[in-house]
Amino acid sequence: MSESIFVRTNHLFLRAPDGGVEDVASMGAAGFGAIFCNVGDYPLDRWSIVRERAQAAGVVCGPWLRTAEGGSGDFDPERLGFLIDVADDWRAPLIVNSESELKGTGRDVTSFIADEVGERDAALSMEPWPFANVDWSPVAHLPLLPQIFGPSWAEDADDARAEWYRVGMSCVVSTFGSYSGWSPDLYDRLSPYGVYTGDDCGNDFARWAALGTRDPYAPDTPTNGGDDDVQTIGYQDGITAAVNRLRSLDPGGTLLVQSGGKWPSIDTLTVPVENWKAYDKLERTLRILKDDHDAAVQLDAAA
Repeated sequence: MSESIFVRTNHLFLRAPDGGVEDVASMGAAGFGAIFCNVGDYPLDRWSIVRERAQAAGVVCGPWLRTAEGGSGDFDPERLGFLIDVADDWRAPLIVNSESELKGTGRDVTSFIADEVGERDAALSMEPWPFANVDWSPVAHLPLLPQIFGPSWAEDADDARAEWYRVGMSCVVSTFGSYSGWSPDLYDRLSPYGVYTGDDCGNDFARWAALGTRDPYAPDTPTNGGDDDVQTIGYQDGITAAVNRLRSLDPGGTLLVQSGGKWPSIDTLTVPVENWKAYDKLERTLRILKDDHDAAVQLDAAA
C-alpha cells in the first residue's frame, strides 16, 4: 500500500464552496497538495468548480464531514456512509471528523469507523486530546489529525502529539487553526500538517507554507516492514474483509444477514458460539490468533 496522502503532503480543510477557496493553484503552489471539501453542510454540486480547479492544478481533492447527527449530536453512521460514498465516487481520500460523538463509546464507534473505512486512504480528525473512555486501537492505523487551534494548543502541540502516541495512534498529523484571526506564526508548521480552514487564510496560502519537516510516525513504528524483529499485525489484518468476501460467495456459511450491501459485525450474534456457522467461527478464530500474537509481541517488547 502506498504512503497516505496525509503523510506525503500538507492539506487544507475547506469550509464553504463560496468562501474564497477557488484559487486552488495558489494552494498547491504553497505546498498544500490536498484539499478537503465540507460535503456535510453543502450539496456536492456546489463543490464542482473547486474540484475542477484542483484537477487542473494537480491537487488531490477529497471530502470531509462531521459524523455527528445535526453536527453536534450522537454519532450518525449514515453520515459516515455518505462520506465514504462520496470519496469512492470522487476516487479520493477522505477525512472522518468525529469529536464529542465518540465520548463514552468504548470501541463501538471506532471499530465501526475502521470496518467501514476499510483499506481506503482516510484520516480521523479529532479534538486535540484523546478521550479516556474511548478505545482508539481499532483506528490506530489511521493518520490522526488533532485540532491544534489557537495559542494555547499551539504551545501544547508536542504534548498532544505525545499523548496520541501514548494511546496507540501510529501517525499524528496536526491541524492548525486559521480562523479567529490566528496567525500562522503561532504554529511550528513542520510538514506534514493541515490547516482549518483554507477559507480563513485570506487567499494568502503562502503565509501558511511549511518551515520544515517532521516524522509523523510514533517512535519505533515500522513503515517499511521493519527489521528481523517480530511485528504486531495491528488493524490492517484484513480478517473481516476477507471473511466477508467468503460470506458473499457462500451466504449459507454464516448466520449474519447482509443489509444494504454490507455485512454486520459478528459482535451482533447473540447465539452461543457452538451454534455459529463456519465463516463466523473462522473470523472469531483468526481474530483471537491475531490478538494473542499482538499481545505476545507487545509483552516481549516491554520485557
